[in-house]
Amino acid sequence: MSMPERDDILLSIVIPAYNESRRIQGTLGTVRAALAELRLERYEIIVADDASTDETARLAAEAMARVVPSGKRNIGATRNVGAAAAQGQYLLFLDADTQLSADALAAMLQALERGAVGGGARLRWSEPISWPARLPLALWNGCSQLLHSPAGSFFFVRRNAFREVGGFDERYYIAEELVLAQRLKRVGRVVILRTPIATSPRKVQTNSFFQILRFVLRLGLTPRRTFRDRKQLGMWYDRHI
Repeated sequence: MSMPERDDILLSIVIPAYNESRRIQGTLGTVRAALAELRLERYEIIVADDASTDETARLAAEAMARVVPSGKRNIGATRNVGAAAAQGQYLLFLDADTQLSADALAAMLQALERGAVGGGARLRWSEPISWPARLPLALWNGCSQLLHSPAGSFFFVRRNAFREVGGFDERYYIAEELVLAQRLKRVGRVVILRTPIATSPRKVQTNSFFQILRFVLRLGLTPRRTFRDRKQLGMWYDRHI
């Protein structure tokens, strides 16, 4: 039985997580600090636990988040599980290795209050990294701004618009946020905030240049098949750090 909707909740923050015991409490700490700085009280924090085999669920509960089980082993599907439990007027999907700031949260709320149906933000690495590893992020930020395509690490949307377009497409194991953004553009304005959000560079830290290049080439040759085949997406689904 679904829970009754509560109009008094303004914001639902949904964090999908798989084996994030090393990071989940730190991420939740940044969330609570941002909410406290803005003195925002009408919110809820949901961690959608995607069949973690570590202490992710317990640590999230200890940090006073509501934990909902997913077990989908699909990031879009796990976000949908969290969204189904959410009751806020606005949804913010935040990755478990992304740090929320009060400035980004304030800019997001302002954009939604001004009529945007959804959006994201420019990204920056949350820790120092070599200059070659900064290039993919710079390219992404340029494309994201130009095409109004948010990254899944920080993706916000009106709940009614999210439901109208059917949520995240669960046929995709990555790039599901790009598909959702295209659908949202049919019903309203999608924005990219200039306020940056910090996220972990662990994908470029744990994969060599040649591994990344091989993936990019495969993606260029068979994009749809690659997006929909989890076996080819260990960079996203094999948790190393």
